[in-house]
Amino acid sequence: MTVASTRTIGKPPRWRRALHWLVGLSLALGLLYIGIRHYHVEHRLTAWWQDPKAEEASPGQLQAYVTEIDALPLPGVLNLSGLAWDDEAGHLVAVLNKPPTLLVLDRDGKQLASYRLLDFNDTEGVAALRDGWFAVAEERRSQLAFFRVPIGPRDGEIRHADAVILNLDLHPTDPLNKGFEGLAYDPNADVLFVVREDSPVRLYEIGGLAALRRTGSMQALRIRDRSSLLANLRPIDDLSSVEVDPHSGHLLLLSERGQRLTEVRRDGSVAGVRHFGGVLGEETPMPQAEGVTMAPDRSLFVVSEPNLFYRFAPETMTSDHVKAAP
Repeated sequence: MTVASTRTIGKPPRWRRALHWLVGLSLALGLLYIGIRHYHVEHRLTAWWQDPKAEEASPGQLQAYVTEIDALPLPGVLNLSGLAWDDEAGHLVAVLNKPPTLLVLDRDGKQLASYRLLDFNDTEGVAALRDGWFAVAEERRSQLAFFRVPIGPRDGEIRHADAVILNLDLHPTDPLNKGFEGLAYDPNADVLFVVREDSPVRLYEIGGLAALRRTGSMQALRIRDRSSLLANLRPIDDLSSVEVDPHSGHLLLLSERGQRLTEVRRDGSVAGVRHFGGVLGEETPMPQAEGVTMAPDRSLFVVSEPNLFYRFAPETMTSDHVKAAP
């Protein structure tokens, strides 16, 4: 008769339990580091604990906007990165970062012209400066390129060698691509606002653009740090774009991560908030809101990567229907 032997399975040795504990702790710390460094989970947790009704109580005029064009894909377009209103021409200009391209769009998102930006790199923000001049932010190079575009919408090329280049060595270049992201021109004050996306968020004001347009010289340019105006933003917010309300002069600050547009007065106080999906919004969250601009009639335009186009309008001027993605 065969007797089956049994083995008593005891606890693993202490060194093995300690090793398992150290491996688990290392993985947890690694995930925490990635969450904070790349996804800013501490900001998200802070925003989660805050009461969203506080913003809802005084939403400002932005909350009264309704959607006219919702997530309209622009055919043949990828990597939309910035948007501006060209007041002199009465149309929109958008910038792509790959390949670097300047697009001319009408109010419905229809493409009117395309300009290849030769030898430009990582173009993220765009602003129309008047007199045919434009500014584009090259994020990884930490610089702005100023150049003229031919009169009248037509396809063409713009060479980097023909642009006036301003190096913005205002903050060490972030290897994670969180540099200068958005531009907005205020023609009344002749200043260009520049926002840094994250780590940390920053707002700068560049004056003296009229002299640059006349002479092509940067000698009259002056730079001021206006980051104090960002003090009342929520901790979760990054800055993917900036715009100047042509009527009030308030700044419109777009946060891709926060899914909101914040209206800030020149004293830094918050005048209103517009949510794009999420807790308070009714729309589908934008995949990656990258550019915002406002027309003189207060129509609001937003572009989202990879190729989505949005148009919003105050309730008093909306059309009878909303154009949406097919």
